[in-house]
Amino acid sequence: MTSARALAAEALLKMEGQGAYSNLLVDQLARRHRLPPYERRLLGALVYGVTERRLTLDHCIAAFSSVKLRKIAPRVLTALRLGVYQLLYLDHIPPSAAVDESVTLCRQLGCGRSAGFVNGVLRAFLRAGGKIPAVQGDLSRRWEVAYSCPAWLCALLAETYGAAAAEGFLQASLGGAPLYVRANTARVTPQELCTALEEEGVPAEAQGNPEGLVLLQRPGPLEKLAAFRQGLFHVQDRASQLAAAALAAGSPRRILDLCGAPGGKAFTLAQMTGGQVISCDLYPQRAALIAEGARRLGLEQQVSARVQDALAWEESLGQFDGVLCDVPCSGLGVIRRKPEIKYKPREELAALPEIQLDILTNAGRYLAPGGVLLYSTCTLLPEENHRVVEAFLAGEPQFRLLEERTLLGGAGQEDSDGFYYAKLTR
Repeated sequence: MTSARALAAEALLKMEGQGAYSNLLVDQLARRHRLPPYERRLLGALVYGVTERRLTLDHCIAAFSSVKLRKIAPRVLTALRLGVYQLLYLDHIPPSAAVDESVTLCRQLGCGRSAGFVNGVLRAFLRAGGKIPAVQGDLSRRWEVAYSCPAWLCALLAETYGAAAAEGFLQASLGGAPLYVRANTARVTPQELCTALEEEGVPAEAQGNPEGLVLLQRPGPLEKLAAFRQGLFHVQDRASQLAAAALAAGSPRRILDLCGAPGGKAFTLAQMTGGQVISCDLYPQRAALIAEGARRLGLEQQVSARVQDALAWEESLGQFDGVLCDVPCSGLGVIRRKPEIKYKPREELAALPEIQLDILTNAGRYLAPGGVLLYSTCTLLPEENHRVVEAFLAGEPQFRLLEERTLLGGAGQEDSDGFYYAKLTR
């Protein structure tokens, strides 16, 4: 079972059963089985595509299946999803091949007795025109199928940000995400980085907002690029760089990054301010990632990694004129990069705001008078964003809000992941 389709089924089953992440699984499987370039691309397309479009695919399967979705065995349902995805979205694969390969896959997965069922569902879908069946229901249900996003999240986004902005975000969440990097301005200008990348066959464009932002096209494995090994850039979306710029605007000289791994914001802050950054993480192996990144970028004299619990006060650290509090969150702003996140049940996210408030309250203890505290998340849920900040301000009257910003990629703003930050001082 080393074909791209079989490996895609293996990855999808692990993601649903074990909560594994798509990007890690695709890389691991491609390397382990030494897939040739075409098979590797097909593996990635199938895993990301089926994950991204799962609810749309299930709507199609349900319309032509004599068995309720919840009663279809996971391996059989995975074969069906892979088949419908190829029929709907991979034009270069003939429909007959997509059906035949899905039937073969069903047998490979040990579900030979369901091969006829898989064949029947896929051929019924083709006979009906091979299109997504009409959707009955309100706007959130129609969006659920159109953008493969749970109805509860569709409804909340529309209520919070308005229908137009919400739909813009959902549209932008499909079809893959652009790759942005931050030029290491301690070593190169953005234009010099673009030149170096283009000499390696990677088209690159300096974006200018914020300064240092560069868009890459078709880069392949980054670690193979000389520009990466030479520490000329690190990967970081526009939204994260804008958040770092908001904190850097106050020109802090001593900065604490409480939830730092893998270190991107710490590296950007060091470049933007020229100051000293202590970047923390709870786990030693993740703190080691920060230290490794700082060495690669030549920032080890500015950025120091520390194993530190963001919930625990450490008096010996003293006070800082800049504190970054990029808290653990639901991650629903980055579903175009990690589509599996959007399928988490909402009840699993209920405990996050309390933890976020506790981290923010602890972060405030490290801030010197007149300094800047930046609270940020990569989610769009109000209960994790401004409601946490409101609760903090209610309990800490010596602090005040300077700026608050929500970024909705694809909603008329500059392209970015979904992101939130609040800039506070005391």
